[in-house]
Amino acid sequence: MTFEEKQKEVLLERFALALPELYENLKRVYGDEKGAEIFRNVTEEKFKKNYEKIKAIKLEDMMAAEAGASKIFGWELHIEEREENGEKVWYEYLGNCPHLKATVKHGMPAPCRPVCYNDFELLEKYSVLKAKETAHVLKGAAACCFRISRI
Repeated sequence: MTFEEKQKEVLLERFALALPELYENLKRVYGDEKGAEIFRNVTEEKFKKNYEKIKAIKLEDMMAAEAGASKIFGWELHIEEREENGEKVWYEYLGNCPHLKATVKHGMPAPCRPVCYNDFELLEKYSVLKAKETAHVLKGAAACCFRISRI
């Protein structure tokens, strides 16, 4: 492995651990409930700063952009666009999760709450999209899958 490849690996791991470490550290310092609340508040403030840009993006474009961005971080992403009950929906399959790999490597709890679930809750709260988990790696699936729909 070259020096540049090693540096990229280290940077990607640090990125993958950022939210899970913050979440776990806040829970350790303030207790589970208060730490989780502080985490939600902090991430919501960050979300609000980007909200105007996010809400201006069509859901179709947002889903298309996911594919390109995910490659940088090593995700194995597959998106299926479907029509259900006259409504366009997307099934987003996420495999090779860099957050899960990093937390397992460092003996930390699964990163699902601070990474995926928190984002989806904010996106729904601010009427951007609704995501429903349909499969999960930690429940034996080959990839996590979320059904994405308009609100």
